[in-house]
Amino acid sequence: MQVSQSYFSDFRIRDAFHLSMNESANPILKYFSEFKILKTVSKDFWLTNVVQFFDGMAYFSMITVFVLYLTDYCSFNDADAALWVGLYTLFISAFVFAVGSICDIIGIRRTYLIGFIILIAGRLIMGFGPDLSPTVDSGRLAVMAGILIMSFGTAFMSPVIQTSIRRFTPLKARSTGFNIYYLLMNISAVIANVFLIEFFRKHFGAVDGGYWIINFGTLMVLLGCITTRFINEDNYAEPSEREANINAPLRRPLQLFMEVWKESAFRKLILFLVLTMGVRIVFTLQFLVMPKYYVRTLYDDFAIGSINAVNPAIIVSGLILLIPVLGRFSTVGLMIAGMSISAFSLVFMAIPIEWYYLVPGIETRSQAYLVAIVAQILVFAFGELLFSPRFSEYVARVAPKDKVASYMSLAALPMFIAKPINGIIGGLLVAYLCYDGICAKMDTGHIGFWDSPEFMWTIYLAMAVISPIAIIMTRRTITSDHPEEDAASPPISAIEAETDPALTAEEFTEANS
Repeated sequence: MQVSQSYFSDFRIRDAFHLSMNESANPILKYFSEFKILKTVSKDFWLTNVVQFFDGMAYFSMITVFVLYLTDYCSFNDADAALWVGLYTLFISAFVFAVGSICDIIGIRRTYLIGFIILIAGRLIMGFGPDLSPTVDSGRLAVMAGILIMSFGTAFMSPVIQTSIRRFTPLKARSTGFNIYYLLMNISAVIANVFLIEFFRKHFGAVDGGYWIINFGTLMVLLGCITTRFINEDNYAEPSEREANINAPLRRPLQLFMEVWKESAFRKLILFLVLTMGVRIVFTLQFLVMPKYYVRTLYDDFAIGSINAVNPAIIVSGLILLIPVLGRFSTVGLMIAGMSISAFSLVFMAIPIEWYYLVPGIETRSQAYLVAIVAQILVFAFGELLFSPRFSEYVARVAPKDKVASYMSLAALPMFIAKPINGIIGGLLVAYLCYDGICAKMDTGHIGFWDSPEFMWTIYLAMAVISPIAIIMTRRTITSDHPEEDAASPPISAIEAETDPALTAEEFTEANS
């Protein structure tokens, strides 16, 4: 009997050993096993993700049809529609500086409440203004006022939501927590594009569909606001972060903002954000330029929602399948690779459309454009998968504990600055190189490369490749040191080792155990 017990004991040990080895060797199994860490997070983490989900549904459904809504329903011309979408994000850029500091001082719940009230008011004015105004001109003015107010409310969302994600996740679960946050955000984008946009455009038409999409999004924002009332902002996952906030001296927003500007880490972050501007412009094309590019090079009833859902669907799949593998590489290296791939994706739409006729099976202009569009989306999505999740986590982790929202507000800055720049440039390029009626003109063969949509994408390609080149040239400068003189904040080298260690698999497992 003793021999039998020993035999079965050895068998169990050997079986457990092999199971452990298989889990370490298989990154997919390791990835799903790491979700057990989420058992340690509180309900406030999940409530925050519900808030993000509702806000994402409203934002992604609106931003996809924004320029079309302004043109078709509100009587804006091409240039003005793109300009005002750009101004919308420019206003966000102006407001987002102050919002982070405000959140650090007045707290999460108050920031949520103020932001959502302003956001709802702006959306109501923008959505109902055209119908309630006596003239077309006064309707446009109402929409412009609504955009301004809405941008102020929108500026609150990203910093406070990402600050909540960090606050409600323990250190060991933080990387997985940000993966969940980005996963659910992209799921909301898929649902918004595939279901909301396609449903309203199919049942109400291209013009009235935009009206219902905008106003249904307002209902989603209201649900997000209600959800925030159940969040306990004092439920810190890490006691040290609670102490850092309690012991932080009371400061006014402007005072805190000036303190942040003096920090070495902040100035390096600003440099990093500026250098990513070129490729971040590519991220804005999906809603500033693509919608009109689709309907003008293909057909008016093109399934905009469905094609825009391809990108977030790939992100969702990639977060499940590739993130555990990518976790073995450094954060900065992945961001550079992601930026390079995203910039390269524009090549598919920049090459002359006639070249696609050399591909077997492509015989018409519509087929050629559809292949170019799908190829660009697929390649771009892979680049975004490498870049975006790491970008948010990177900024959240280098931020000092008592200034997280201030830093997180700046994390969105390159995206928000890229949008108004692209709004101005995009409006002009669309008006001259992708105007209404260009489809019929291309069928006659009377348009050369320099007057075609392909030249527009060549310009964007030239702008996009600047970012990865600039980051590679300045990599050591912008990532060499987090402000190590701040004892409360770890150096960047420690942060990268903690989040994305380019170390051995054993060290990686130990760091996350």
